[in-house]
Amino acid sequence: MSKPIHPAALLAGSALTLVFALGCGKSTPDASRVIANIGGSKLTEAEFQDIVKSLSPDPKEAQAFLTDASARNDRAQLAQRIAMSRAITTYAAQTGLDKEPSVRRQLEQQQANIYFQALMKKRMAGMTPTDEQLQAFYKERVAALQAQGRAQGVPPFETVKAQLPELWKQQQMQTLSDQIQNEVKQKVPVTLADDYRPAGAE
Repeated sequence: MSKPIHPAALLAGSALTLVFALGCGKSTPDASRVIANIGGSKLTEAEFQDIVKSLSPDPKEAQAFLTDASARNDRAQLAQRIAMSRAITTYAAQTGLDKEPSVRRQLEQQQANIYFQALMKKRMAGMTPTDEQLQAFYKERVAALQAQGRAQGVPPFETVKAQLPELWKQQQMQTLSDQIQNEVKQKVPVTLADDYRPAGAE
């Protein structure tokens, strides 16, 4: 059985990240049980399940978190944190804090980060290296170590094969990050004044 997810793992990052992940409290109405009332709005069980699934990278782990009896307290803590995040968002709107320019700028930055992470997640989904790709990756690593004079004692491919997929994915993430940024620049051209253009920038 999968180990239940801890709420801290699901809510890694800032409170603003969670607010955006929750759609700022806006959701399609459903007929499932209401598990929290927040100042007139409701958090339903179906919505809670969708949130858990969207915040967890592993569907099996998310399902275990939602169903295991041992995770009951963790589910309750997560529901409480979601409800409090929505309460803070509602209170900010009531007090006009959401209209303050500095707050809106911070929200804009957080939103851009979340969009970028979502694009990365979408591109990485189902990305599994073949044996040939892992072997090529291994050879590249060994060659790099040899060039630095540090290849002595490097274990053979079969010994480290189990660890290579994660390292391969990390390399792919950097490549994807660059690709996404280039795509954005092509679709949404940005020009800066000469005195605000970083050195070496186009």
